[in-house]
Amino acid sequence: MKRKKAGIWLLLIATIMLLAGCGKEDGVLIFMSDKGSSSREGIDVIQEKLTAEAPDLKAEFNYSPLFDLQKVLVEYAAGGNSIVILPRETVELYGKDGAHIVLDDYFDQADYPDGVFESGVLKDGEKDAVQEKHLFGIPVKDMKMFQDAGYVPEDMLACVLVNAPDKDAAVKVLQKLTEG
Repeated sequence: MKRKKAGIWLLLIATIMLLAGCGKEDGVLIFMSDKGSSSREGIDVIQEKLTAEAPDLKAEFNYSPLFDLQKVLVEYAAGGNSIVILPRETVELYGKDGAHIVLDDYFDQADYPDGVFESGVLKDGEKDAVQEKHLFGIPVKDMKMFQDAGYVPEDMLACVLVNAPDKDAAVKVLQKLTEG
């Protein structure tokens, strides 16, 4: 029975991976999932503001109201996402393998101390991530667009993925979300 269940999960993941690239435009896809109180209305307000104020960034939320670690794994691996907004412990778990870019060059660590922690960094030519302390995530509670929308979930971080299709565009979206 376990074997059959594992086979079904593998088939589901493979199907999602195949469909992940179908019909997507260039732009910044933001995957978000929250264990606590989810607010689709808040996300819709943020999406509208992003689209109105920065249409050239083509940012779009890929929101999952049900938090599931297996879904998160698929979104990290094959979702085509540029930014993830997830609970801190999930970000730290996946970050150990070097899943996020270091944000030190784009944001001041002193402004976001809750986003500074030890996590994996992939160095050129190295196969394994090296653990270093940097700014890896921007706390959602410190992001002006979320504050303006009245949706400020606690203990959530926004991070740019190392496999983001366009890291520069992803950082610009993160800056826009933060500055309002």
